[in-house]
Amino acid sequence: MKHMDQRYFSEFGGQFVAESLMKCLRELDLAYEEAIHEEAFLRQYEYYMRQYVGRENPLYYAENLSRAYGAKIYLKREDLNHTGAHKINNVIGQMLLAKRMGKKKVIAETGAGQHGVATAAGLGIETEKHASAMALGQPGVLHGMRSYLLQDENGNIQVAHSISAGLDYPGVGPEHACLKDSGRAQYVSITDQEAMDALLKLCRLEGIIPAIESPHAIAYAKKQAKLMGDDGIMIVCLSGRGDKDVHTVADYLAGRGYLN
Repeated sequence: MKHMDQRYFSEFGGQFVAESLMKCLRELDLAYEEAIHEEAFLRQYEYYMRQYVGRENPLYYAENLSRAYGAKIYLKREDLNHTGAHKINNVIGQMLLAKRMGKKKVIAETGAGQHGVATAAGLGIETEKHASAMALGQPGVLHGMRSYLLQDENGNIQVAHSISAGLDYPGVGPEHACLKDSGRAQYVSITDQEAMDALLKLCRLEGIIPAIESPHAIAYAKKQAKLMGDDGIMIVCLSGRGDKDVHTVADYLAGRGYLN
């Protein structure tokens, strides 16, 4: 992917932050570039990925789901990572880099929508209650970056809506924005109802309780499988396990959720 400079993905990304933060960002940039070219640092990172996190993740052939949907579906089991999701992949690197820099304190933010494909996960893109920044968003600046955002005609950020906490975000990472504009990736929309149906299907057929983010992909896999047929093969990234979402699912099944 061709960058305008190290901070941009085509016209997206950048560092739109207060000048008082630029010294810290430059320090971080320099430390990162040094670390990723240092063999000892990479070996340490890979050691913790394998011995602590539990990577590499297996590809699990979801036989029952495949039979139901009509294509061979393999699940990339990020939910089997220690802590139960993909997020630790970044956390380990961040902590090792902070330690290398001699930092004693780290301020963390979850960054919902940054690492996931936030084309969600709400009641439909024809409504005002959705999180489909890719489908209906416009380029703008939020949280220090330029990307596709849900905003009004004056550039004010709109409230996103998704049953999935990790997709309830009014934007998307700049890498995804660049991939969309360049045509290298295709982005689709899934409703809350479709995602919850897919979650229950995965639970019943494979005995896997996923985080609500992942069934958005499972729901689209169902649609894609019909086009591919029995000989088609696809891989679905199961980004996390459903521990954090069991109360949301329980409310939904009991008729207490907003979808009921």
